[in-house]
Amino acid sequence: MRHFKIYIFILSLVWIILAAISGVYDLEISKQLVNQNSVWAKFLQEYGMIPGLLVILSGIFIYYSLIKTKSDVWSYVQKVVFFLVGSGLIFHLFDILFDSVALSHLVTFLIISVAINLIFFIIIYKIEQVKSEAVVKYSKVVVTVALFGYVICIQGVKYFWGRVRFRELDAAFSQFTPWYLPQGLTGSDSFPSGHAAMGWMLLPLLILLVNKKAWLTSSSTILIFIWAVVLASSRVVIGAHYASDVLFGSFFIIMTYILFNRKFQTGSSK
Repeated sequence: MRHFKIYIFILSLVWIILAAISGVYDLEISKQLVNQNSVWAKFLQEYGMIPGLLVILSGIFIYYSLIKTKSDVWSYVQKVVFFLVGSGLIFHLFDILFDSVALSHLVTFLIISVAINLIFFIIIYKIEQVKSEAVVKYSKVVVTVALFGYVICIQGVKYFWGRVRFRELDAAFSQFTPWYLPQGLTGSDSFPSGHAAMGWMLLPLLILLVNKKAWLTSSSTILIFIWAVVLASSRVVIGAHYASDVLFGSFFIIMTYILFNRKFQTGSSK
């Protein structure tokens, strides 16, 4: 417990220092790094969220297998919510892959998304319930991190913070505001970064590697870290976010992952 508190303290301290630095140099960092013609940043802007979305979908499907036979009211509510969210995520994947679904095909893709999701739910309902403790923990961590880290902390903040993106600033940068000054409902949504957050949504995959070979766990951790950092950096390079946007987007997911990973210790939580 003591080591865990020290770990959280160090992580929070590093975040506070970086938040203070970005609060002063945000605009200058973007001026130096932004290149809206960057090919790799454009690619990640289009497709960078896909791995994180797939992790969330897998967590939802696995979690559904844990509650599929339960008949209490709360379980029914969860089933309905998971089905709707699953359908929405599949539709979002179509929207990404087809470079925004045309309005004329909106209903068609919605129906296809619901149908695909329904097939998955039927398959899950028919197969045996997941019993692996690591997989069960993985699903719980994914669902809770997605809810509290991404939906509440990221999406719940960005539309009320009203920060103008760097690429939307005027030539004099007069609309720039530091991250610590929320602007309210302006229609802008730069702070915090959803792409950066989604990059770190791959962290729960490490739960599945517990007790695996050390080299596999280490290499996977390094790859996830590199992926998340590169995806976050691409958002600054493309001008969609400031350094502080990706810092907070990353921090919310990392912190909620650490907390829920501990909460759902194998064999200690339900």
